[in-house]
Amino acid sequence: MFRTPLFALSLAVIPTAATVSGSGTITFGSSVEHITVNATGNSGRATFQDKAAGGNVNGQIEINCVNIVGNTATLSGLVTHSNKKSMIGQEGVFQIVDNGGRKPATDLASLINFHQPGTSTDCRAGEFDLTRVKGDFTVS
Repeated sequence: MFRTPLFALSLAVIPTAATVSGSGTITFGSSVEHITVNATGNSGRATFQDKAAGGNVNGQIEINCVNIVGNTATLSGLVTHSNKKSMIGQEGVFQIVDNGGRKPATDLASLINFHQPGTSTDCRAGEFDLTRVKGDFTVS
């Protein structure tokens, strides 16, 4: 008869999926973009409202790729809804940096970059121009 000590069982590690959540507004040149994100593992949703010289665009991205390194999350997915119909089906990719909720807010984010799927980077690569966020993101 084999006995497994309860102590050994209590040391088992149960993996938890990484989460990215929060919202923030960034100003980059003439563009003001508000992003809200809620993702766990490699799935979730992001919404965006972009006010720029070219007009106001808003929509929703179904997140299908999340890459977290330290306090930085890079996310990508497909646009499923937008008031600009030509954006539906495009891939959106962006990056956020959670600097721990310090005051004043020091989180960073990039504008969402849109392109046809398979023609550019997704959450696993790319360089992003980051700027301060008015808001708060959590990467854990």
